[in-house]
Amino acid sequence: MNTRKLHSSTLRKTMDTSSDPYIVKTGNNVMSVCTKCHTVYYKKRWYIDEDLYQKKMLMKKIEKVLCPACRKIKDNFPGGIVKLRGAFLIEHKDEILNLIRNEEERARGFNPLERIIKINDVNSELEITTTNEKLAQRIGKSLHKAYQGNVEYKWSNDTKLLRVNWER
Repeated sequence: MNTRKLHSSTLRKTMDTSSDPYIVKTGNNVMSVCTKCHTVYYKKRWYIDEDLYQKKMLMKKIEKVLCPACRKIKDNFPGGIVKLRGAFLIEHKDEILNLIRNEEERARGFNPLERIIKINDVNSELEITTTNEKLAQRIGKSLHKAYQGNVEYKWSNDTKLLRVNWER
């Protein structure tokens, strides 16, 4: 009999990953282009390739769509929420926002669907919403690595949502 205790990391791996209504469920092999951000869907994956986008836009039979990230941004459907607070944030806001934008660009190199939806500046706090939980996690890790402070990750048990709180 197996009496192994499940840890939170084990539970995360067994979570249903097909619950995102914005991701295509079928094995769609049709090439598509996003009319807003110019990403290209090819062989079940999204790519950033401006030259390919320009070539494909000239074709008559190409499918023109909004990619899942652009649809999430349009619907304001976050996969991650990062809250920043503290006196350090007020003093170094521009520097911290630059680090966050750089992390978004780095993440887009791996997955073009990882984007920042919105950055709200309310009462000396910043709230950043992202299209998926991985970008929120990357932002939390990079803030902690660069500026230390306290970082807290709160994973949702039933949906793909991560809340990250950072304070210094």
